[in-house]
Amino acid sequence: MSPSAPAAAARRTLRAVVIGPGARRALHDGFDATVELVFGPGGYVRCGDRHVLLAPARSPMGPLSVLVAGLVRGDLAVGERAVVSGGALGVGSLRIELGGARVTAPLLPGADPASGWPEALAAALAVVAPAPNVLAPGLDALTAGDTEAAVAHLAGRGDGLTPAGDDVLAGFAGWRWAVGAPVTLPAGRCAPLGRDYLRCAERGELPRPAAAVLSAIRGGDAAATRRRAGGLARWGASSGAALLWGMAAAAAKTPT
Repeated sequence: MSPSAPAAAARRTLRAVVIGPGARRALHDGFDATVELVFGPGGYVRCGDRHVLLAPARSPMGPLSVLVAGLVRGDLAVGERAVVSGGALGVGSLRIELGGARVTAPLLPGADPASGWPEALAAALAVVAPAPNVLAPGLDALTAGDTEAAVAHLAGRGDGLTPAGDDVLAGFAGWRWAVGAPVTLPAGRCAPLGRDYLRCAERGELPRPAAAVLSAIRGGDAAATRRRAGGLARWGASSGAALLWGMAAAAAKTPT
């Protein structure tokens, strides 16, 4: 048996079932990445300044996510090469077929919020943890509409795989997209992964739990907002709450 035969025999073909729009933009032929971080059965691969999150099929969905049927713990290892060719992502001993996967859609922009949205926002904020003091100056600047000062105070700051300050900026951008007033924020000081999520948010592409909460807030449904905020609070170590803090700062400029 040749040295390459065991690796060939161990190769498995899996299928992507859902792809986030940010991941879809990245995953074209020529994408040549490295597995940067692994947790449980999933992990992030990085190609330059682009990140893609590989996760099992029933995972919460985000704009950089690729949900893969059959992905299990041990399938990914830090340092493995990940390459797209012929409509599939090859990573380690896996070939992940991308064709046929559903691509999630961004938020629809521009609709006026329903009456009662401030109460729905308050209901959501009551579910998540309060913002730490270190982010207060940046949140105050966002609330006042001073985005330059806000970015200076928030970008790259705070705890979490994506720093909480970056997530605040993404929540702010997501709300602005939803009300038909999109922004492009300077992101040079953001962490690389936080910058990726921010650029998605500027297009109305948010993690599914955040999009669900934002839609309920804008619909003025306090009960639905309260229920959905629990799911948002579980998105990352601090990301879900920070996204909501950013939405609240953007909402301060929304007419009631």
